[in-house]
Amino acid sequence: MKFLPVLFFVFIVLASSCNSHPREIQPAIKKAEDTAAFYPLTDFLKEQIQYVDLRNFPLYKVTVKNGKKDSASITKDQFIEWAGIFLIRETSFSKAKASYKESVFNDLSTGSVTLNYQSIDSKTEVQNIDVLLDEQTQIVKRVFIRSGYTRGDTTIAEQCNWKAGKSFQVNRTFTAKNGYHLTERNYINWNEF
Repeated sequence: MKFLPVLFFVFIVLASSCNSHPREIQPAIKKAEDTAAFYPLTDFLKEQIQYVDLRNFPLYKVTVKNGKKDSASITKDQFIEWAGIFLIRETSFSKAKASYKESVFNDLSTGSVTLNYQSIDSKTEVQNIDVLLDEQTQIVKRVFIRSGYTRGDTTIAEQCNWKAGKSFQVNRTFTAKNGYHLTERNYINWNEF
């Protein structure tokens, strides 16, 4: 009697192994991978924008155009629109990673580690990005994005500066072939008084 269950078990194992079909081995298809490991700037910017969006900070914008200063409160939607400029520049940078050279240096005077991404192609819109990390915590202190682009007959030099948890600036110089020149500084503040 004890022999019958063991024989039954052996029969099932043999039957299932005979009915199994060998798996086809698929050749591994390798895609060209993007191996550039740049700082995740998009994540940082989105976290900063969300941080402000979820709180009730008073939001202020100070604009200086050709020396004339104007300041006003702004809405969260206006804040998000202005902050979106950083995301647009970062997207432009990310799409052309192969056109940038990374360098890292430790700045003892500011206690920062600076990650620099310098364009090696003059045709890229974003020419340079600096990410300053706290030397001890490796948390972002500041981000600088320098861009240059043309709209119609106007050349625009743009400097974006984000101070983590405090404020950001979008500064532009517009120069046209007809001699037109405008300098504009936009300072957005939510936690820096």
